[in-house]
This record gives sequence, structure tokens and C-alpha cells, in this order.
Amino acid sequence: MASNRLLVCLLATYRQPILTGVITIETQLATWFGSADRPLLGFVHVPSSGTVREAVVMCPPLGKEHIDTYRGMRLLGEKLAAQGMAAFRFEYAGVGDSAGAEDDPDALTLWLKSIVSAVDYVRRAGAESVSIVGLRVGALLAASALQECGAVNSIVLWDPILTGRNYLREQRAFYAISVGEDDPADSRVSIMGGVLAPECADQLSRLRITGPFLGRPRTLLAVKSSVLDSRAVAGLAATLDPEMMILENHDAFTSPPSFYVDIPYTHISEIAQWLDRHAPTSSSAFTPAITTTARVAVTEVGEEVFETLERFGAQELFAIRTHPATSPESEAGNISTTDAPPERGLLFFTTAIEHRVGPGRSWVTIAREAAALSVTSLRFDRRGVGDSGPIDADNPTSVYSHAADEDARTAVAALGADPRNLVMTGLCSGAWTSASMALQMGARSTILVNMILWSVRRKKSLMDAVLPEAPRIDPGAETTKLPLRGRVKGVLQSRLPYPAWKLLGIRGITQVPEVMLEALCKRGVDTTVILSPADAAWFNQQRGPEGVARMTHRGQTFNAIMPPVGDHPSYHRDLRNIVQTKAISSIAKAFGITTVPRADTANANRFIA
Repeated sequence: MASNRLLVCLLATYRQPILTGVITIETQLATWFGSADRPLLGFVHVPSSGTVREAVVMCPPLGKEHIDTYRGMRLLGEKLAAQGMAAFRFEYAGVGDSAGAEDDPDALTLWLKSIVSAVDYVRRAGAESVSIVGLRVGALLAASALQECGAVNSIVLWDPILTGRNYLREQRAFYAISVGEDDPADSRVSIMGGVLAPECADQLSRLRITGPFLGRPRTLLAVKSSVLDSRAVAGLAATLDPEMMILENHDAFTSPPSFYVDIPYTHISEIAQWLDRHAPTSSSAFTPAITTTARVAVTEVGEEVFETLERFGAQELFAIRTHPATSPESEAGNISTTDAPPERGLLFFTTAIEHRVGPGRSWVTIAREAAALSVTSLRFDRRGVGDSGPIDADNPTSVYSHAADEDARTAVAALGADPRNLVMTGLCSGAWTSASMALQMGARSTILVNMILWSVRRKKSLMDAVLPEAPRIDPGAETTKLPLRGRVKGVLQSRLPYPAWKLLGIRGITQVPEVMLEALCKRGVDTTVILSPADAAWFNQQRGPEGVARMTHRGQTFNAIMPPVGDHPSYHRDLRNIVQTKAISSIAKAFGITTVPRADTANANRFIA
């Protein structure tokens, strides 16, 4: 971080008043870009030669589709760089880690401007030829922004959403079936993993891909075999005269039935090869400006919030540190990003294969709200997830593993907060990691969201995958469904005296909430537990209420929050609001803060960014 201040002068080609960074060339670098008042996060892949034949701007999907396809998009960027092209992955305004409110009424306009900014970024870096790849709704947005992007060599419409109206209809139906209905008093429109202002939803519904495109760029239309003969695809093909690619089993990539995503390696290679064939043969120097610190928010009382992009540890794990400025008058190059330990620290742990943004961007919102409480936070990607480590084609990253534990310990050290001033939080497996690290390394407080694994002992089943006894949670159901092993244990737990049941939990044979909660209490860790209805049902099935009664009798307490709505992955809009509000309240309580800013996504405009 010190290099940001020493070499700010190198940013002459990309300097903005509140951004700092250095210019460098590596295989993959994270950077802030775009306007200083609303910086966007991007990742640029550059060939080691430092020269490129073309730059490819990659427009991602939204919501859960963005999360599910994240590693596939990254893999495409790496393949393009290996073929002598630069690739630029980025996140739209208010999406992922980029600044802005996700439910901004002008979100659609800002998304289209984000694409234009991304194209402008690679051109200023030296790209003489630019192509665009749009996946799902990213294809719809790319096509809509195309006329503002200048001359484009090629465009790939990858499993494209052809009309915004159909997209919203599909997303709202999927949301209702998967996680349930929202509070009707809130007019915002929910999609899986996101929320839109009514104005944005209305504008998005009017978008459609029509041709021919301005400048008639070469076009690849990659569509699923199930829609190949549809009237809409046939009509678009007639106007664009594209080359066609047929996608098989593609839903396992964009909307997988579980948290393990089937990355379509063959299709990704075919798209990379198509772009390679149509890219120019000559190369030009490519020197992207890499900006590592940016102001991402200003609170309603004028407090500035900054974020710094980092890599740490032997595995070079990618992370984003959210921190307040030392003073409102801080200028570029003088922002306090010293190595001094933060007085108040907050660490987020990811779940399954989801990267650092957390469910539906909740961790980003909480981190920026917490900065207003003078809390420095770190959200990071463990290896094999998001932007940390290689993408293994044959071995999906395990949910529980020794490597995940090592990464967690490395993150605790990287944040640098004294355990007495550290709050840790996570969802599902991330909640278990939070509790485990608190027991191993100490913490002031933990916030455990939708936790299902209550064992303290290290078992092979924990290291390799989700425990066989863990519930297969159906977000639309009122109860959980257990596999055979779980049903057998269900019979045992109903007949065993509670002390015998707890003994099984102590030995790591089954899940007993009291075992973990009691251990945290004895360690002096203040604990908040937030459980969706399905997770609360699992808690009850494991005789959680009996354990709570025993702990209460001993004077051991924790804060339990069990809202009547929500799903296990925490994509439900109202549950997200509850998690964000309760998390900020718990953080404030842990540090003895009495004035608490609201952490409701409906009030995201309290940040001017």
C-alpha cells in the first residue's frame, strides 16, 4: 500500500482527484476505474509481453447469474490473454464491489455508462482494436451500449437475454419459486441475488436486442440448443447475419441446481478461439493504469469511505480492505493506508464458491456502513474462489478443507486487528469458519448467518464437503429434508437423553448447537446467530432449544434472531435487509457505539457515491 503513495506521480495518464495507484503490467491486475465519484472495479488480463492485438471488454450478468458465472468469465479472460489479447472484466455501477447503490433509480443508465467507461479504459491503455463479450443480460446491456462505444471489431452475444421484459418475467418467477415473496409494501423489484428500483425495472423491460448494429461488427451468436429454432433467435439471426454457436447443458453454468457450477470449458475455448481468429495480427503496447485505492462512499454527515485492493499471503489471496479516511480533507496520495493495526476490525468469510461480495452484495453494504463506525474490514477470496488462486478444471474447490482454514488464518493476520477488537462473520460454511477462527485465534464477536454445522471437532467430512447429515435445504419449503444418515440420527436423537446426544456432538459425530455456542461463550466471544426459517428448523431438529435452555441456566447467553422469512443462501430481499441491519447493530454493540446508521438497502442513498 505504501507504493500507492510513493508512485502516484506515475498516474499522469489516469489521475483523478481521489484515486491513488501505480502503473504496472502483470497477468491479472485489479483496478478501480471510471469516474472519481463512482469508481468501478475491474480486472485486466494482459499478456506477459505487454503488447496486445486487441482488448476484449467482458460484460457480466446480474445477480446470482453473475456469481455463478464468475469463474467462467475469469477463465475466458485468462484464455484471451494467453492468445495475445487483453481482457477486461468489470462490475457495473452498484453491482459487485463497484461503488453506488444497487437499487438506484438510474441504475440502467449507469450500467450502460459502465460499459462505455470500460471500453474507454482499454483504449486509453493502448488498445487499437476492441471487441465485446456479453453474457446473459450482459449481452443485452452490451448491445444497448454499443452505439456509444465507438468502433468495435467484434461482439459475442453469449446465451443472450433478447428482451428485458422476458428477463424480468423469468427472474421474478424464479425468485418467487426459489425464495418466496417479498414484503408488498416495498416497491423494489427482486431478482435472484439483487434488487432493482421500480424505475430501473421499467427501463430494463423496454430493452431488446435488435440489429443491425452500428458499424456492423462481426457477431457471434451463441445460444442454447433449446431456443435455436425460436422465432426470436431466428429473427435476430436474420438481422445480424452472425456466426452461430450451439450451447449444450448451459443452464448448469448460468443457473446450476446446487452451489457447484459446471463451467463450460469447451464453449469458453470456442469463444476465445473465435475472437482470436477475428482479432488483428499486429500488436500495440498496452499499459493499463492500475488504481488500487478509491473513495467508494461519502456518508450523509460527510465521512469518506475508501477501499484498497490487496493481495496477501503465500497464495496471494485477493482482498478488498474498507476503511475510513483519516480526515475529510485527505487528498490523493495522502490517504491513510498505513500498516498500523486497525483499532476496530471486521472480517468476512465466504461460503461455498461465492466470492467476496457475499449473498446479494450484503458484505459490501455492511463493510461500507461499518466504515462509518470507524471499523476497518476485509473481505477476501479463498484460493480457488473469485480472484484467488487458479481455476481447477477437474476439482471444484471444497467447501471445508485445510486450505480454507489456512486462508482464513492468513486473512486474520492480514487484517491485523487485535482479537479483542475483531468481529468475524459469514454465511453457512463461512459462519462455521468464523466460529472456528474465533475459537482458534480469538475474537470480540461473531455473527453467524444460516449456520448448519455446529461441530467444533475437525472431521474429514467437514474438510472434504458438506456433512452428509446436513440438511438439503429447499428454500421454498417450510422444513428441511434429511438424507438417510440424517434420518437415522433423527431417530436416535428422539430417543437418546440429551446428555448422550450432546456427547455425540462433542465427539463430532453429529451436530449439536450447544457444543459450538458453549465453546464460543467459554472463549469470551459474544455471538449473534441469524437463521432463516429452514435453518431454524434444522437448529430445532438438532435439539437446539434444549441446549439454549441449559446455557441460559448456566448464565451463558447469545443473541438469536430467527426471522419468519428468507432462504438458506440468503437471496431473499427482506432477509438480506434483516442481516444487514442486525449485523451493523451487532458490530456497534460490540464496540460500545450507541449511534448506529441504518443498514437497510432501501436507504443505500445515505452514501453519496
